[in-house]
Amino acid sequence: MATPLSADKFLSVLKGAGLGVVEHGKWRTHNRNTHGNWGPANGVMIHHTGSYSSEKDMVELYRTGYHDLPGPLCHGVIDRSGTVHLVGYGRCNHAGMGDTDVLLAVIAEKTSLPRNNEADTDGNRHFYGFECINTGSQPWPVAQLDAMARAAAAICRAHGWNEHSVIGHKEWRPGKPDPGGIDMDAFRARVARHLRDGSKPKPDPKPKPAPKPRPKPEPTPKYAAYPGRQFFRVGRSSPVISAVAKRLIAEGCDSYDTPPGQVWNDAHRRSYAAYQIKRGHHGADADGIPGPETWADLRVPHQAGAPEPNPTTPNQEHDSMPQALADIAERTVATYLQSLLGLMVAASTTDMVSLSAWQAAAVSAIPAALSALKSTLGTALGRPGTASWLP
Repeated sequence: MATPLSADKFLSVLKGAGLGVVEHGKWRTHNRNTHGNWGPANGVMIHHTGSYSSEKDMVELYRTGYHDLPGPLCHGVIDRSGTVHLVGYGRCNHAGMGDTDVLLAVIAEKTSLPRNNEADTDGNRHFYGFECINTGSQPWPVAQLDAMARAAAAICRAHGWNEHSVIGHKEWRPGKPDPGGIDMDAFRARVARHLRDGSKPKPDPKPKPAPKPRPKPEPTPKYAAYPGRQFFRVGRSSPVISAVAKRLIAEGCDSYDTPPGQVWNDAHRRSYAAYQIKRGHHGADADGIPGPETWADLRVPHQAGAPEPNPTTPNQEHDSMPQALADIAERTVATYLQSLLGLMVAASTTDMVSLSAWQAAAVSAIPAALSALKSTLGTALGRPGTASWLP
């Protein structure tokens, strides 16, 4: 047996269980205490309302009652969304007369109730009552069932009761069907879970942080980048050169005597010169060495797996002329200058006609030797301008 909770405590335990609560009128003092005792409190009773026109009208009906049965007709009305509407507090006309043996089993919190076959005890003084909006044959919304069990568990916890202090109206008074469609043993098990879990709703689990997106790989370029003029020298080998040849042939600029390979040679240069002329270039602009403008126009496909050559300026490009040849060129120039100076000295002291024939031949052969050396260097290295600085 227990002293009923105060109205403020009753409100507090419901809100503490995470329930949505709406207070109607002066519910704290709206009761039937002048028509009988309220207490000792022994349990919680669950009802259904029966047929209804609207939930709002049903809440008002259970607050005011009707001619044959004045309100309040319960302590709280639980609507189908799970909201608890407080309409009265104290003695309420909800339980009526019921079976004494059932009351004793509730007080003892027995796991099974006796059959209710008598109506000899006033239940309005002993039970908190919740009317739940349902015709008796409707499906029970999950939110409403949860609120019903949560409210019952909150009151049981406040009094130190367990789930066996909760009964249905149909277990109390013979002939009553409510709450329809609810197995009360299963409902008490739901109340027990709330008692174990603390009744408060568990917070939604924090969402797992979204995995960081993996950086997208750089898209493969469609066309090969321009490698620079210095890339195209005789003997250079690269899949890019094969791709150039295919594009030149596709453009109708085919000066190849044999199937082109990936080594740059004169046939590649002639074919590219033909393409430069086709694009409107002439003279020095059609020398067969790709430039950035015609390269962009040719659209050479990117070669997957082939390293992209880095464009270089001439002073960055490694000069392939052997140092020994450079030394020969320098010495030749020095010899030429020495001979020239010697002739000038000789001319000041000797008549040129007095020079021997072999001396004259040697002097006249010097320019021819230099010209031959210049041509040889350029041809050997595949760079016609290599020795262009020689006189």
